[in-house]
Amino acid sequence: MVSYATVQDQFCSSYDKRKLCSYDIEFIDRPTRPLLHQTSRFLFIEKGSGNIKINGVDYKIIPNTFIAILPWETTEINVVDESLQFVKIIYNSDFISQSMKSTYNTSNDLLSILTPIGNYPVIYCTEEEAKIIKGILNEIKNETGVESIYDVLEEKELSKIYVTNKLCELLIHFKRFITKKDCRQEDGRSIELDDRNAIFRYMYSHLNEKQTLTKISAMFYMSESAISKYITDVTGFSFRDLLNEMRIVKAMDLLTYTDMTLNEIADLCGFTDASHISKVFNDRVGTTPKVYQNIYRNTHDIFGEREKSVSFEIITYIYENYMEDLRIQDVANKFKISIIELNRILLFQLEKNFEELLNFLRINKACEMLLKSDAAITDIGVMVGYNTVKTFNRNFVKLKGMTPGTFRKTILFQNGSESILVETLHKEDE
Repeated sequence: MVSYATVQDQFCSSYDKRKLCSYDIEFIDRPTRPLLHQTSRFLFIEKGSGNIKINGVDYKIIPNTFIAILPWETTEINVVDESLQFVKIIYNSDFISQSMKSTYNTSNDLLSILTPIGNYPVIYCTEEEAKIIKGILNEIKNETGVESIYDVLEEKELSKIYVTNKLCELLIHFKRFITKKDCRQEDGRSIELDDRNAIFRYMYSHLNEKQTLTKISAMFYMSESAISKYITDVTGFSFRDLLNEMRIVKAMDLLTYTDMTLNEIADLCGFTDASHISKVFNDRVGTTPKVYQNIYRNTHDIFGEREKSVSFEIITYIYENYMEDLRIQDVANKFKISIIELNRILLFQLEKNFEELLNFLRINKACEMLLKSDAAITDIGVMVGYNTVKTFNRNFVKLKGMTPGTFRKTILFQNGSESILVETLHKEDE
């Protein structure tokens, strides 16, 4: 009998999306079933020992283990040597990371806040580090109360700002701990990451794009059948059903935390229009987007009204014109903002500056054209917006790790078996 990861969503959790986060204490004395989480969480182990599996990777857990779990990651406590007691914080990582980025000096290079956490989700804290984390967790508890015993406190003045700052502190400390440490298991063994889980993160990060098994196959150098099987084996969902689930969850956040119109939300989440998202939303949630928004609407706004409107217009404009001779100064002038402000908006929304976004869109389009047409590589480079073959090749290698010619030849082998692909890649390396 196949055992799928249970999808942990807001309908079977005590977490209330109207709040920034929930604080709870959990006790585990036996192994748990696998869970596929829709929302982010921190776990801090206070007592006990055992083993947690995150995205197929086993980690030893002991007191002072600090764990960060991002959306669409699978966890399972598969060994309990000694009964576990841990603090659990559930929060909206998109909102918190964007809060941090909105105050960042974007004239400097902005690193992704969440990517390092996705690669190294478990930290073994020193006593000094544990003291810092315990202090922040205790402050959150004093502000929000304990969820499971309904110790929900009356909201204090400026509570949302206070809790936001505390969650930002947790993210900052986690990232600093990663940077400081040689990320290994508690017993010193190196961590072997399962690269396949990046499929879930890729899907969630590109919901506004048309996604197909063929495209994802090209991105991850796996056959379509292998990707489909992996998704179903882990989640029980088909590729299409999981994609719709992710899109609905993203739409929920946008309905809760922004003033975007339903058409704008549909566009950003990969739906055809407002009518399409309304139908899928109602089928999945059991209510209309408008009713849901009225229930869960919050006042956590990062941008002002004009900024939110402009950001949507800018992103739409770039997506519609990236194959043209698009220059950052021209785009900034069109929307009557500075280059710094333009990059701030793009970094905030997509974690890419103008140049990174432009290259990302162009190279992905080039990949599609390399697979679907017999056009010369030189012509494809020009068609997607590059002035010279040299620039096209340089950016292609930077993003894909191989030349356009190698990509076309390698990916064509995926029409056969996966073993042929692997052998071909090895030969290219030689």
